[in-house]
Amino acid sequence: MVSKTYRILCIGETWFGSDARAAFAALHRMGHSIHVLDENGYVSTQWQSTIAKGLRKIFKPVFVNELKREAVRFAAQFKPDCLFVFKGSWVHPDLVSFCRQKKIVSVNYYPDVSFLSHGPYIPKTLPLYDRVFTTKTYGVEDMKGKLGVQRSSFLPPGYDPELHRPVVLNEEDRKTYECDVAFIGTWSPKKEKVLASLCRALPKVHVKIWGNQWNRSHSTVLAKSIMHSEVTGDEYAKAICGASVCLGLLSEAGSGSSSGDLITARTFQIPACGTFMLHERNPEVLSYFEEGTEAAFFGTPEELARKVHYYLEHAEERQSISQAGLNRSLTAEYAIDARMREVMHWLGEHLRSANGN
Repeated sequence: MVSKTYRILCIGETWFGSDARAAFAALHRMGHSIHVLDENGYVSTQWQSTIAKGLRKIFKPVFVNELKREAVRFAAQFKPDCLFVFKGSWVHPDLVSFCRQKKIVSVNYYPDVSFLSHGPYIPKTLPLYDRVFTTKTYGVEDMKGKLGVQRSSFLPPGYDPELHRPVVLNEEDRKTYECDVAFIGTWSPKKEKVLASLCRALPKVHVKIWGNQWNRSHSTVLAKSIMHSEVTGDEYAKAICGASVCLGLLSEAGSGSSSGDLITARTFQIPACGTFMLHERNPEVLSYFEEGTEAAFFGTPEELARKVHYYLEHAEERQSISQAGLNRSLTAEYAIDARMREVMHWLGEHLRSANGN
């Protein structure tokens, strides 16, 4: 329990299903007074046409300055205890510097593999925060070595309890989402290779692939599996629940990162939906779910195909593991609320130390 509540200025995306919105909602549930500035209201990532992207590139500095100006206005008028930024692609370093001058504690919760691949502001701004919480265990040393970030710590991602939960599908949902195997995530060469291998090994297995950038796939064997659509919010939860097996595939290393993903938000979201998770194996993820009891894991494409075949043939065992994974998610408090409690605990300790208490 948080013994004290704070006034918090939050910056990040607010669309339903975004991890940023989930974090802000968790802070609100904890009783904190939050004011949210939606980055997409200033620099929209929804503009996809060539002309719109061109305009965004030209006017981006203007949009970023508008976000900075509004945040400074709020900070000066309402004097929040904390600036809480989720990732912060469009947060100008001058804003964080302003908060430091005004003794407003600045915190960043950074969710991505790379801190060099998401625009020019992040590398300049991350070293200025009072604390950066990275969802990557290797992120602490990566940021320290590449950017000189001295004030950081690891904090895992978490699922959104408002969204990631078992969902009963209606008839129309079943037509859309039911399948043997689903993967939900952005395209990458590695993911394409792994999924193509699975489809070649098990051609009769019904696979659905949801997410962005899958138009970049050149695999003919995946053509019928790619849905060419992103699923967000409740549709994301339905897509997970519609699959007999939901895959946890991990991203490759990015610019400036020493590793690819070891865990990701899906690591916690899939079991929280009560769906059977088959995840890439590594020591880190095995610390969260017991192999063969709460989730299943694979290390090679060949093992992936064997595990998919086995668990599709053993529905009762698969369902037992799904239930145990859901129970672990609940009892171990893998929700975003527990992560935000850690942030607020750090904030309280930091403020007490700053005040000499």
